[in-house]
Amino acid sequence: MGNSTKQEKANILFLMSDQQRPDSLGCYGDSIAETPNLDSLAVQGVVFDNCYVQNPLCCPSRYSILTGRYPHCHGVRANWYKRRPGETSFAHRLGRSGYGTAAIGKMHFTPWHDNFGFDGRIIAESKFHIHCPDDYERYLNKHNMSRMDLYDMASRHYRDNCSAVKSKVSPDLHIDSFVGLSICEYLKNVSEPFCLFASFLSPHNPYDPPEPYDRLFEGVEFPPRNMTEGEVRRKPKEAYNYINKRLSTDKVNESWSTTTDRISDAQVNKMKAHYYATNTLIDDWVGRTIEVLKEQGLYDNTIIVYCSDHGDLLGDHGLVFKQCFYEQSVRVPLIVHAPGIYGPRRVESPVESIDLFSTFCDFAGIPPGEGVQGRSLTPLLRGDADYRHREAVFSENYFGRMVRCGDYKMVYYPGKPYGEIYNLAEDPNEQENLWDALDGSSVKADLKDRLLEWSFSSEDVLPLPVRPGHQDHSPRRYRLEGGDTLECERQPWYLPGLDGLYEGWDFTESGILR
Repeated sequence: MGNSTKQEKANILFLMSDQQRPDSLGCYGDSIAETPNLDSLAVQGVVFDNCYVQNPLCCPSRYSILTGRYPHCHGVRANWYKRRPGETSFAHRLGRSGYGTAAIGKMHFTPWHDNFGFDGRIIAESKFHIHCPDDYERYLNKHNMSRMDLYDMASRHYRDNCSAVKSKVSPDLHIDSFVGLSICEYLKNVSEPFCLFASFLSPHNPYDPPEPYDRLFEGVEFPPRNMTEGEVRRKPKEAYNYINKRLSTDKVNESWSTTTDRISDAQVNKMKAHYYATNTLIDDWVGRTIEVLKEQGLYDNTIIVYCSDHGDLLGDHGLVFKQCFYEQSVRVPLIVHAPGIYGPRRVESPVESIDLFSTFCDFAGIPPGEGVQGRSLTPLLRGDADYRHREAVFSENYFGRMVRCGDYKMVYYPGKPYGEIYNLAEDPNEQENLWDALDGSSVKADLKDRLLEWSFSSEDVLPLPVRPGHQDHSPRRYRLEGGDTLECERQPWYLPGLDGLYEGWDFTESGILR
C-alpha cells in the first residue's frame, strides 16, 4: 500500500543499532569495516562526529532518546527500571500531529511489551532473554526453533570466544534479519505520513553472525586494543569493578572465567571479527530498506536517521561491553540522510542523543512540548554558520557523571577524592588522567562548575518509581489501558494493534543476503 504521492509532512525512518561504536563503520574512518550502504548514506547526508548518549547503557539511553530527557529526569537509571508516570515519547507527539507510528525490534521497555505511544509494535526484544514470548520467538517457532536453541552459554566454546560464536540459524532466521524483514514489510504496507522506529539487536553481544557473515573477517588482524601496561591499576576502579562483578555473577554471562583485562589478543580479535560481521549484516538490511523505499515511492519524502544507543569497548582500557564514559562506550554514530533538504556535511559540534526528540518534532513541524531537554539539530543540519548548539554535553550512570566541553572530558565520582580528566585533542586514547595534574587550574574548576550547574538546572522534583525486583526477567502478564500497562491474567504475544498486519506478512524477501 505504498504511496508515491509526496506528503506535506516528511516521513521519518529512525534506524538504530545496539552497542555500536562509531569507529566500526567505514564512514567514521575504519578501513576494515564493510558497511557500504551506511557509508553511502553518510556521503549523501549529515554525519555527526561527536554524538554522546546520556547514559552508556541500553534502557536509560533508549528512554532518553525517546523522551528527550536526561535519565535522572525520566527515572530510568539502569536496565529494567520503570519510567516515571506521565513521561511521553516522540511517538506520542508525532501521533497527535497526524503521523502513523510503529516500533520494530528491540525497545527495552519495562514492561518489555509496552507500546509507549506507538500505534503498534513488532517485538524482537533480546538475543538471549528466552522468557520473552515475543514476535521473534513466534517466528522461530514457525520454523520449529526457539531462542533456547540459539546459545550454549555454559559451553567452553562460548566462554573461550567471549560470546563470539557463529549463529545456529540461517541468515533469514537471524534476529537482525527478522527486524530487517519486518521493516521491509512495514514499508510495503504503510500509509503516509509515518514515523517508524526500527532497532536492530546487533552488534550487541553475543557476537553471533550467521553463515556466511561469520567468515567475512576470518583471518583479519585488527589494530591492537587501546590498552597500556598497568592502565587498570592507574585508573579509578568504578567501571572496571562493576563490569567484572557483573560478568562473574550475571547468569547471562556466567561463562566468563577471567577479568576483562586478562582477555588475550586472540580473543579480542575474535570478538571484533564477529562484531564487524554483524555490522555488515545490519548494513545489508539498510541497503534492502533503501531499495524498498525507492520501490514504494517513499524514498524522496523520507528522512533516514541512523544512530545507536551506546558503544562497545571490545577490550579497550581492559574492559568489554559499555557502562562507562570512555569514548568507545559513550559516543555513537549519528547520520541524518535527507539530501533533498540538507546538503552533505560533517558536524564536529558535540551533540546529545536527547536532541533527536526535538529534531523529529522539527521534521514534523510541531513544538516538542514541555519538559523536553533536547535541542533540535536542524540548525546544524542546515549548516548555519553562526549557530552554537551546546557548549558542553553530559552523560551519567549510577556511579558517576561526565561532562565534555571543548577539548576536555571530566568524569566525576560523587563523594570520591579522585576522578578523571582527559584532553581529547592531545590524548584521544584517554590514557593520561589529568585529574591531579590540573588541581587548582581554571580547566578543572570550569568543568566542575558546568557539572554542578547542569545537575541543578536539569533536575526534576518527581519521585523515582522503581519496579520491585527490576532484575527479574521472568514472564509477566500485562494489559494496556489508558496508555499505561496493568497486570492481567493473559500474556499477549504481541500488541493487538498489529494483529491483522503482522499475520498478513509473508516475509518473502529474497536475493538480498550473502
